[in-house]
Amino acid sequence: MQRKQFGKRGLQQSVPQYGDRNANYAAAGMPAYAGAGAPSFDNDDSFSIGKMLGHVFGMLFSFQGRLGRMEYWMIGSIRFVLLITVVIAFVFAAGPQMQGLSEEQANVALVQFAFGTLQGGFMTFLFLALCLCQWSLEARRCHDRDASALFLLIMFVPIIGSFYAIWIFIANGFFPGTDGPNRFDTVRSQAQVFD
Repeated sequence: MQRKQFGKRGLQQSVPQYGDRNANYAAAGMPAYAGAGAPSFDNDDSFSIGKMLGHVFGMLFSFQGRLGRMEYWMIGSIRFVLLITVVIAFVFAAGPQMQGLSEEQANVALVQFAFGTLQGGFMTFLFLALCLCQWSLEARRCHDRDASALFLLIMFVPIIGSFYAIWIFIANGFFPGTDGPNRFDTVRSQAQVFD
C-alpha cells in the first residue's frame, strides 16, 4: 500500500476512452501520445505564464507530432473566423484610400497601406500568422494519417494544386488517423487525444 504525500495528487490511472490512443500505446509498451506536440504539464505542479504560452504556441504553430480530427476542426474553425475577420477589417480600413484610383494606383496604395502603416502592418502580420497556423494544422493532420507533410507543397503547383487542396481538406478533415504509434510520433507524457 502506497501512502499519499501531502500536496500530491496521488497515483493517476487513466481509463482508456473511445479514441484514446494512449491505450494502444500502453499495449505496445510505448509512452503515451500527446496530440498537439506541445510541452506537458503532468510532472510539474508549478504554473507559469511562460509554460502556458509555450503550450499555446506549440498547439497553434508547431509542425511536430500529430493532431486529431476534433482538435483540427476546433482550432481550424476559430482560425478561419479570425482570418475572415482580419480580411474584412483590412478591406474596410484600406478601401476608402483606394476609391477613385486606377488599378495600378490602387495596387500601390494597397501595398503602401499593408506595409507602410501601423494598422496595415498589424493586419498583414495577423494574416500571415493565421496562414502559418493553417499550414501547421494541415501538416500535423497529415502526420496523424501517417503521410508526409511535404506533399502539402503540391498546393503551389498551379492547376493541380487546387484539386490537391480540396483532396487534402477532405482527407485531413474526415479520415481518421492511424491507430497506435506511427513514424511521426513525438514522445511526450500523457495527454488525452480525441479523434
